[in-house]
Amino acid sequence: MPRYFFNLSFGQRVVPDEEGVELPNRSAARNEALAVIRDLANPKIGGGSRRWASWFLELADDRGRFFRMPIGQPALEVITPDGLERRGEEPVSIRPVVTALAPDAAQVRARTAAIVQEMWARQADTVRLLKVNHRLRDELLYICRASEGIRVRTSRLVAVARGGGR
Repeated sequence: MPRYFFNLSFGQRVVPDEEGVELPNRSAARNEALAVIRDLANPKIGGGSRRWASWFLELADDRGRFFRMPIGQPALEVITPDGLERRGEEPVSIRPVVTALAPDAAQVRARTAAIVQEMWARQADTVRLLKVNHRLRDELLYICRASEGIRVRTSRLVAVARGGGR
């Protein structure tokens, strides 16, 4: 069976599916991708379509990428480096697909959920690190100001010492 890769992308950033999943054909892979998108856009499961605004799910196989669909809406407009405007893909309404899930399809959903959880954890860690950075920057500013005060007082003491106590 062919192996399909479910990559997430946001602008130039890509979160690759390193393992992929074996499915019977491209149609089955596309149906599974639509099911994953429905799950991610569902506020009770994946955080809702606003959370996923401008994210895309891209399907690829050994021949390359063959399917790309926005997860959240609206997709952002992208301005290329040469200044030309390129429109994001238009949102497409997703109809429920009635298929029996292959065991590998469940693995795709589980792996996608794990990726989402990891992204949320990294976001929370980034927020924590930014707070630590802010605190350390404030401490450093305090130390710099204290050092400047010490330098000024030391200069005065040296001047007094050289002047013979005048």
